[in-house]
Amino acid sequence: MSISLKEEVQEKLKNLDRLPSFPEVVHKVLKMIRNPEVEFKDIAKEIVKDPGLTSDIIRLSNSAYYHPTKEIRSIDEAIKVLGLKTLKEIILVAAARGILKQPVDGYKLESRDMWEHSLTVAYLSMQITEDLKLNQPPKDVSFTTGLMHDCGKIVLASTFKKALYMVQLEYQKNTEISFISLEKKFIGYSHPEIGAFLLKKWNFPDELIDSVLHIYEPEKSKINPILTSIVHIANWIAISAGIGIDVMGMNESLSDFALRKLNFNNDKLSLYYNSIPEFLDQIKDLIDL
Repeated sequence: MSISLKEEVQEKLKNLDRLPSFPEVVHKVLKMIRNPEVEFKDIAKEIVKDPGLTSDIIRLSNSAYYHPTKEIRSIDEAIKVLGLKTLKEIILVAAARGILKQPVDGYKLESRDMWEHSLTVAYLSMQITEDLKLNQPPKDVSFTTGLMHDCGKIVLASTFKKALYMVQLEYQKNTEISFISLEKKFIGYSHPEIGAFLLKKWNFPDELIDSVLHIYEPEKSKINPILTSIVHIANWIAISAGIGIDVMGMNESLSDFALRKLNFNNDKLSLYYNSIPEFLDQIKDLIDL
């Protein structure tokens, strides 16, 4: 990487505060939800301060995916009918849309493709965690990690267009080269590294940051290799099904470490792969948000 390009990258990294971020109310509400002694009414009172978030939560709460037992007309009813864990999930989806549902030209992804992929990996990660009957990681952590795993691509595509174009040109010459290694060569950072940097600035938990950082190499995960393996496999299944497949294609291989860590075999992979069409139909309302 040239000195001028390196200096440009460093300068832009200093200004990541200018990029879209989670609204302050989202951080505050998620912190409140983690408090076991919090009052439901206090959470509702905080959420309604943001009319846009309130509207999205109510709309999502009534979607086919969450199939509430009755129509939800307020945040109070959403909490009572769906519970705090589901509310947290809905808040994250509503907030992440503003960051993730946008075109990622440098990776040849339309906004819907990026969003659909992020949601698919999030819900697959949560489903795998639930099916494995794991206490650690909690399934909501798997969901959040899956949802945010590609946020670094947004930054690279929007902020480092020139450098990413050089990555594409080099990759077209030899698609056997790791795309991640080319990102590091021309930009100085890979999109998982940029994603981890961003999530740290947003005050996400360390285990989530570590898993995003090592999503393509779960054996290097220092905090929770099980979580990293779950999201790694969910991402691979989604891409194999053509959901969010970008300029990288199937460039990054499926980790043997992750398969062993979760005791996964081809039958299990096929089970989740074959469930994708039905699954996409279930989350259609969320994709269209």
